[in-house]
Amino acid sequence: MNRDLEHALDAAQHHAAAGQVDEAVRLLQDVLNQAPDHGEALEGLGYLAARQGDHARAADYLMRASANMTMSTEQLHFAAQVCQLAQRHADALALYERALERSPHHAESVLGVAMALIRLEQPQRALATMEQLCKLQPRSPEAHYNRGTLLGTMTRYEEELDAYRHAIALNPRFVLAHVNLGVALRDLGRFDEAMQQFKKALSIDPNDAGARTNRAQTNLLRGEFEHGWREYEWRWRDGSQDHGFPAQTLWSGAQPIAGKTLFVHHEQGYGDTLQFVRFVDRLSAAGARVVLRVQDALLPLLRGYRGAAEVIGEQDAVPPFDYHVPLLSLPFVLKLRAADLAVATPYLDADATRAAQWDDVLAAGDGNRDNTPRIGIVWSGSRTHLNDRNRSMTLEQLLPLFNADARFFALQPDIREGDRDALAQLEQRGVLRDVSARLTNFADTAAFVTKLDLVISVDTAVAHLAGALGKPVWVALPFMPDWRWQLGRSDTPWYANARLFRQARRDDWSNVVSELRAALDAWPRA
Repeated sequence: MNRDLEHALDAAQHHAAAGQVDEAVRLLQDVLNQAPDHGEALEGLGYLAARQGDHARAADYLMRASANMTMSTEQLHFAAQVCQLAQRHADALALYERALERSPHHAESVLGVAMALIRLEQPQRALATMEQLCKLQPRSPEAHYNRGTLLGTMTRYEEELDAYRHAIALNPRFVLAHVNLGVALRDLGRFDEAMQQFKKALSIDPNDAGARTNRAQTNLLRGEFEHGWREYEWRWRDGSQDHGFPAQTLWSGAQPIAGKTLFVHHEQGYGDTLQFVRFVDRLSAAGARVVLRVQDALLPLLRGYRGAAEVIGEQDAVPPFDYHVPLLSLPFVLKLRAADLAVATPYLDADATRAAQWDDVLAAGDGNRDNTPRIGIVWSGSRTHLNDRNRSMTLEQLLPLFNADARFFALQPDIREGDRDALAQLEQRGVLRDVSARLTNFADTAAFVTKLDLVISVDTAVAHLAGALGKPVWVALPFMPDWRWQLGRSDTPWYANARLFRQARRDDWSNVVSELRAALDAWPRA
């Protein structure tokens, strides 16, 4: 190696160890200026970028380094981890496999292969790799736990339970395994067993936020609101979200708010905001000046919302306030019970000017079908939602609906690739029209919904929007729904005009589609 380059690498390492990252980067870049494919310099820049949290840049450097130098098992494993953090899962898989060529029993890389395969949507290969890991580490609770989580995504639920139980047998104090076992039991409708697992987890660690939050959601699902709302506040401690405001300004419901500015801020999804904004006027009725922050896509709809002195978006500066409260904490701090959930609808209004702009769409193709119901439909939600696999359908699964005497309009902006052929065929038949290109925000969607007779939706934001507008809405729910829909009922206290259609069997929408079709056939004509 050129002695000047070697000296520069040594100096860069010294500066990096001393925390002088900028100088280390400068020296390594100097090396690359002289030798653009210098593996050690590329690797050094990759490590420094990863240390700074820039995983995309780190992955670029480390992939170039891996092509220009011989790396040890540990170096390949690190580079693969960085690629995973950069969402470059195919590159991560290739690096993990190279690590295993060097060290076939390197358990961390076997796990890495499995995780990369999961993200690449190759579950069968991932499971085979997980099983290999369990053979390599038969006494590892974590190996069996990870196998269980994968089996759950593959709908192999009894095997999932067995894997968690195996992990617990190896480590009875494995809190996360108790929690996941509880969630898996709950999702099978075995609530007493699920609650026992949450209780066991909390006997080991009373401060485990995952156990607390999941027990809260189970209680809310069963209508145990007093316990559920209180423990649901643990969601801020499980690491999944952070409201970013000082704890000392959090409104607990005990501090007087008359004459105070109360900052109410959104959390979670659009549907949550639409559902829980109903409680804001209780705060202004108590004398508070309410500043409400909502997601930008909801701002045109909710600007000027009743009970709020000011409504701002995500990018707007937060004005001075006396107290703050997250939107989904309002039932807890207001001490609401089941009877308090219902409000007179509509509690949201659509803009009349926007609504008039849809007349051309509704008139097109109507002919003499004035009595034919106009129905908005949403068959899938956000792809990033944790429960997307369970709550979303494919358009093909809904095909029996489109033989009903009705005109359908697709209300969702995100049409998935697998649905495009079915959508094109239905549009060609003239029974479904995709209006998503004109739905630029929720004010547009609200305006169009007011012109419809009915909305049919899976559990996503449009269902809450229709309910808040007072529009009849039929909601298709999975076997184990989100906690807000509770269990076993076809109505809901949240929306007077909502009707719930529930899966009779897990992962099987057939009865829901049949019941929706029968209800459509019975829909009264004017």
